[in-house]
Amino acid sequence: MLKITDMNYRYPGSHKKKFEIKDVSLTLEPGMISCLIGRNGAGKTTLLKLICGMIKAHSGRIEWNGSEVKRKDLPDYRRNVAYVGGEDWCAGALTIRQNTELFKQLYPEFDDTYYEQLMQLADLEIAAEQAYYQLSAGQQMKAELIFALARHPKMLLLDEPLANLDPVFKTDILELIQEDVAKNGTGVLISSHLVDEISDIVDVICVMENGTIQKSGDRFELLGADGEKSLREVIGA
Repeated sequence: MLKITDMNYRYPGSHKKKFEIKDVSLTLEPGMISCLIGRNGAGKTTLLKLICGMIKAHSGRIEWNGSEVKRKDLPDYRRNVAYVGGEDWCAGALTIRQNTELFKQLYPEFDDTYYEQLMQLADLEIAAEQAYYQLSAGQQMKAELIFALARHPKMLLLDEPLANLDPVFKTDILELIQEDVAKNGTGVLISSHLVDEISDIVDVICVMENGTIQKSGDRFELLGADGEKSLREVIGA
């Protein structure tokens, strides 16, 4: 289980006195798919980076399986918690294959067989020999998602994972995420503006506005037992 408590953050050099992330508390359970929805500028990406430990909060705490995550714990923590968000996760001058061979050494659970299956599914076998910076935005996102899934992390933090993907692979990746959750008990937090495309797979919904979690609950609580509300209506409610 991943838990964050009373998290606050303001960007360095910001002239604003208020925090961009304010008193956010959130619990992510294994085997559950949570979604973080909200308008642009609500703080979704910043929150995901804070949860992953990519940026340091001004206050608050992160707990992983009941233990607080300190700075010295981050390498082990990040082996269990994978972030996907296009944040220069690999060396741009190297090919996908070269990056994979280099960085998979950091992850003892990396599954080469599964990785090759995903590469075929994503139709990246030819593109895998090109320099990463030469790939399209969609190909880059595919490569990042595939690498993260092949790591078999305990928790997946996905920031706009469907951006720039072709319609077929969007369907494929959502099915793969659901399969991973069901088979391995992986916990997932998805931030996406494509709310209609993820509404059918989520278990928990968190609505973010102005750096705070305005409301949260299971999908039936917020959408209704028969799904009569849409995620867009929840954001605007």
